[in-house]
Amino acid sequence: MEMKNYIEQAEKKAGKQLELAKILDVSASYIRMVKAGRKGFSVDMCIVLADYIGADRLEVIAASNLVTEKDEKKRKIFESCFSTAASVTAAAIVISILTLPMQKPVNAGNLSAQFTNVQIIGNLITEEEDEEEMIL
Repeated sequence: MEMKNYIEQAEKKAGKQLELAKILDVSASYIRMVKAGRKGFSVDMCIVLADYIGADRLEVIAASNLVTEKDEKKRKIFESCFSTAASVTAAAIVISILTLPMQKPVNAGNLSAQFTNVQIIGNLITEEEDEEEMIL
């Protein structure tokens, strides 16, 4: 994901760019420069931003460094952070799905009997209420 997208998520959560600037302890103009791709955030600001929006810290740091990095070898290293984090996330999702407990099928016969019991109890309550009203 691009740095601009992370910033936009944070701005949306903060409500205003100025509020996000306060959270990151930078000026709003600095945020605009990062968003435009002219500057990057420091590592500590990337961590604060990532935590604020619930993003992977390494991905945000890599995205910020990709804004300004010119060396192709270093760019490939930062780009690899996205596929690694995505792979870990995908693996976690697959594992959680595979380890979900199996649900037992519902027996419709049991539901019918239970519904009948509820109806009978409901009718009894209604009859008792009617008798109480007649007494009053």
